Amino acid sequence: MNSVSPSEPAAGHGGAANPSIVGQGVFARVVLALVLGFPVSRPAEAATVEEVIAKVEEIAGEQGLRTALLGFCLIDLEAGPEAAAGYRMDAGLVPASVMKAITTATANELLGPDHRFVTELQTTGVLGDDGVLKGDVVIRGGGDPTLAADELSPTFAKWRDALIEAGVKRIEGRIVGDASIFGTILTPDTWQWNDLANYYGAGASGLTVHRNLFRASFRTPSVGARAPFVGSEPALPGYDFYNEMRVGSANSGDQGYIYGDPYGKLLTFRGTVPVSSGPFTIKGALPDPALFCARTFSEFLNGNGLPVAAEPTTDRLLGIAGEEIGARKKVFEQSSDPLSEILVATNHESDNLKAECIHRAIAVKVKGEGSPMAAAAAVQSHWAQKGIDMTGFFMGDGCGLSRANTVTPRQLALILHAAATGEPFETFHRSLPVAGRSGTLKSIGSGSAAEGRIRAKSGTMDRVRNYAGYLEARSGKRYAFALFVTNYSTDLASVKSKIVRVWSVMANL
Repeated sequence: MNSVSPSEPAAGHGGAANPSIVGQGVFARVVLALVLGFPVSRPAEAATVEEVIAKVEEIAGEQGLRTALLGFCLIDLEAGPEAAAGYRMDAGLVPASVMKAITTATANELLGPDHRFVTELQTTGVLGDDGVLKGDVVIRGGGDPTLAADELSPTFAKWRDALIEAGVKRIEGRIVGDASIFGTILTPDTWQWNDLANYYGAGASGLTVHRNLFRASFRTPSVGARAPFVGSEPALPGYDFYNEMRVGSANSGDQGYIYGDPYGKLLTFRGTVPVSSGPFTIKGALPDPALFCARTFSEFLNGNGLPVAAEPTTDRLLGIAGEEIGARKKVFEQSSDPLSEILVATNHESDNLKAECIHRAIAVKVKGEGSPMAAAAAVQSHWAQKGIDMTGFFMGDGCGLSRANTVTPRQLALILHAAATGEPFETFHRSLPVAGRSGTLKSIGSGSAAEGRIRAKSGTMDRVRNYAGYLEARSGKRYAFALFVTNYSTDLASVKSKIVRVWSVMANL
């Protein structure tokens, strides 16, 4: 964008500017841009809020959106909440993943940018002079969504070394996975059955590990044939697999789904995977992350010189058996990166698991227990205390996967408006992707007037496309906004192009 000195009148803003002088200035800037090789664009007329709303109304009446539900709200960050303007601002709509903006903005204020998730390695019983631990080793989860995210061995090696340094040479007890910080509810009650066992529906365990996922591989011999199940990675002993997967055409993509319930032992594969020269892999959610962590760590120790006598278990399974974990002694702790960095990954990648763990951590901090219900109550109360009318707001989860979630464009824009006044705002603001440039917004707004001017969280479901975030207009003014499009009947590319048309008018405010 060309720089303009403070004394130079801006075109389109009225005043007593001499047209010939303005014209000479524009001509000079165009010549200079051509000499330097910069792209030249015609100066845009300054827009008004009314023109933005008119553009929203315009796209609402176009083919593909006529039967859709649109909602829009825009608020100047320098004005009060009463300055909110928009279109169907108070319609309760499904937010999809823009719910993550609410979750992360809340966590930024209540947990703080420096918050870290802490995992502890603990022992029970008595450690003898001979190095034999007559007790258990407990992995006390802190809800860290990044724990051993990509590879188990480096983390397990650190834990083994800590035990050895503490004098442990043999464990007569067992490895216990303790996920109690978030309770036993892995997935919210409002999630759909066909989401639960897939990677994007991984439950938020208090002992989350390896992103709570596994990979299932299939051979793809010919189109229409059954796709034989090759195996899982990591291995999942003790689980049964029922395979109905078939082979689709080469360009059909991943249409494979996994069905299973939290803590269940049966995983069913359905759908299609594309024909290819080698195995095709899909990702699923671990049914019991805490037990998986305890089992794989036990196997690691047995294979690396520190024998474990008894079978691994979890706090949940011990509770079912009427047992309790004994008095504990901490031997090691491991902290995550600061929340400020996790927020960036959550919003740029639209990571459901990270959002769910952050949501539950809010509940632990505010309510003293980590259920989805407690988390929702803590979030709603936080923004209500800031004067936002939360009537009709329903938060079934923290990531937006639930179709039962409801929020109005006004509520979301007001939350963003209020967040902008908080001391740690820049941490949250930085976590949001930039239109045309980064994260889930990289594919929208490139080359338009909105590129680089909008930071927002996207929300996508079947026939749902939403955006909520912040605008830095050409005038220098900053706004919070929320734009919802629900139940559209056209292709996604068309919906995105209509949204960019609105954004382009917004950029000229």
